[in-house]
Amino acid sequence: MIKLNQDSKKLYSQQDWDQVKELLRRPPHGLISVEKYHPTLGHPMVIKVEPWVRGAPFPTLFWMTCPILKKEISHLESAGWVGKLEEEYFSKQSENLSELRAHHQAYLQERIEAFNESSYSWEDIPGPMVKIIKETGIGGIHDFDHIKCMHLHYGHHLVRENQVGKIMDTLFDLKRFY
Repeated sequence: MIKLNQDSKKLYSQQDWDQVKELLRRPPHGLISVEKYHPTLGHPMVIKVEPWVRGAPFPTLFWMTCPILKKEISHLESAGWVGKLEEEYFSKQSENLSELRAHHQAYLQERIEAFNESSYSWEDIPGPMVKIIKETGIGGIHDFDHIKCMHLHYGHHLVRENQVGKIMDTLFDLKRFY
């Protein structure tokens, strides 16, 4: 049984919840807040989600909900850009790789803080599940030298600092969509 922390904070309106539900095409589970809105269209672009959702770890703290960016980034991923980015921009000797590792670590720390501020207790979560929350990077990746998903990194970039997102802006001018 998960214990509820009465000090838990939810930072969104009913309109936010309704818009996110429409964008996701399902109710938003574990929604903490809307972190960024589309500057011209007004819909939520990135939401912050609890790290423990519906009885399981949810390592994606920042979830991109903007359908325009999701579509564009899906095309890039389909064209093999995760591997190309890793090969061309995140080699073992690059400063970009150091930044990638640092951003995975910062994401991990923020996820732990979000859990500590949530309505859940560490004591009630099985050990292997705790490890996912406490030891994985962006999107639950174990190897901080890699990129799991461009959507996750770009969503993180929109609300925090993220080297992958920064490079994506340089290469693909994704800012033109917002």
